[in-house]
Amino acid sequence: MTRLALVLLSAVLLAGCGRESGRIVLPAAEARPPSAAPASTAAASSAAPSIPEIVGRFAPRDECGGSPGWDAFFLRLGRAIGQRDAAGLVALADPGIVLDFGGGSGAAELQRRLSGSDGIKLWAELDAILKLGCAAGPETGNAVLPWFFGQSLGAADPYQVLLVAGEKVPLRAVPDSASPAIALVTWDIVDGIEERGAFRKVSLPGGRQQGYIASGALRSPLDYRLVVQRQRGEWRLMAFVAGD
Repeated sequence: MTRLALVLLSAVLLAGCGRESGRIVLPAAEARPPSAAPASTAAASSAAPSIPEIVGRFAPRDECGGSPGWDAFFLRLGRAIGQRDAAGLVALADPGIVLDFGGGSGAAELQRRLSGSDGIKLWAELDAILKLGCAAGPETGNAVLPWFFGQSLGAADPYQVLLVAGEKVPLRAVPDSASPAIALVTWDIVDGIEERGAFRKVSLPGGRQQGYIASGALRSPLDYRLVVQRQRGEWRLMAFVAGD
């Protein structure tokens, strides 16, 4: 692990310490039938219960696009990930890239991991990261993907909360995809309680409601991220890590 990588990791880990959280709670709009609709249709529409929608502030953003050299770097990064090109990804990495918090590091080790038994999982993580935006670091020439990792969670415990990574993700009363939604959650954080098969029992912000969300729609703040730094005019992958 290089000192430069350690400094950059520390900077990014501290990047989101000052922003206040905020969210919008919107009731789902009721459908308004046309004036010519039959009376029975209008009655059915007015009788249908509305499903509350909870809209958070964590929809992915790109704060890095347009920075010198970033667009070309990101294009190469996306191509390497899409083609599962380990050599192409390694070419974008710093020689001392940090890979875990137990001492794993180096471009050769990155290539070994991408080509080994964990490769399928690591490529899938990289696929997911690319879709979740980019946060500019606290200093010019630093960046982290996904964008969410660079944001303040306020008083929330990063070991406890989970990001609902999507729009209008159903919160269900029981852990069953066939059960009706009791709320729709969009890019907000929830408290994780327990796993139940393919679902996770969660509590909405403020503890005002509990239910179940499909585990595949949830992401921990401490999941995999890419830390990137611009060195001598070129962007380099300084870390590809998960955990704390």
